[in-house]
Amino acid sequence: MAKETKEKMENQEETEQQNQSEEQDDRQQTQINMAILGGVVGAGIGLLSSPETSKKVFGSLSQSEIVKSAGKELRRTAQEIIAEQAMAALRQTATGYLDKGNIASLLAPKKKRDKESNSEKDSSGENELNSSQYNELKEENKNMNDQLQRIEEMLNQLIETKK
Repeated sequence: MAKETKEKMENQEETEQQNQSEEQDDRQQTQINMAILGGVVGAGIGLLSSPETSKKVFGSLSQSEIVKSAGKELRRTAQEIIAEQAMAALRQTATGYLDKGNIASLLAPKKKRDKESNSEKDSSGENELNSSQYNELKEENKNMNDQLQRIEEMLNQLIETKK
């Protein structure tokens, strides 16, 4: 029994030592990586701080096919993101407009609206309420037209930049 416990303790000590040595190796590797990274960043800053060298570096980068393809991909991705955001804003605006029940009054036949307006003229309190609703609807319509105009301008700019 004493031998077994002694062996277990020795095994535990060995595993602890192995874990500690692995942790030290990891720390040393991290420190080495950080030193290399610092050297690369420092060398890059040193090269780019010189006007002549920075012009040469940027000139060679601009001629690189990899950089050109990465730029095109980045531009295309940005355009897709902007288009998605514009569509989401348009959907949200349209949904908010439809949820308020405004579409039903807009799509109603003219005769029906005329009858409603004649019956509304009977009551002056209702007339004031409808006048305020009309003004609210008119203001929302103006805001929506402004938003649609901005979206259209943004989409036109995207199309022009894509050409």
